[in-house]
Amino acid sequence: KQWYQRRVRGKLCSDIINFTASLLLRNVSTKDKEWSAGNPIHLHEIVSAVKEHIEFQESLKNQDGGIQTVLRNCHQVFIVQKGMVSFRDWSKETKRAKSNIGGGRKYDRESLRKSKPCWFHDNHPQGCNLLAKDCNYAHGSEELRVVLFDKK
Repeated sequence: KQWYQRRVRGKLCSDIINFTASLLLRNVSTKDKEWSAGNPIHLHEIVSAVKEHIEFQESLKNQDGGIQTVLRNCHQVFIVQKGMVSFRDWSKETKRAKSNIGGGRKYDRESLRKSKPCWFHDNHPQGCNLLAKDCNYAHGSEELRVVLFDKK
């Protein structure tokens, strides 16, 4: 039962992430040559739209803190600030800001590099706005690395 609940929550989180992305990108054309982060949206608008279009379960709110937590936990893709949600534009991140993301973790950034797929490369209609060599995330399965974590 626990495995099934985790799987349902994972699917629901994925649906929320993809639905939020579609809201941010609703006015973006794949024909645009310049990469677009779309337009920021107020969190209340996202919550209302998600509840209307996705089978929303009260258990998500009770166990995971709700839609805002799902979006905040997906920091590779979204920035949630002052009630507004927008795409993270990695091309505008400074080196200092990049080094602070995930600070205080057991593993350094370089050891985790390319250990997860790039959401933008896989899902954004214009792809990732960084070249594969500059992106910390894998652009395709051939770049994906397995990272083993010590259990202490």
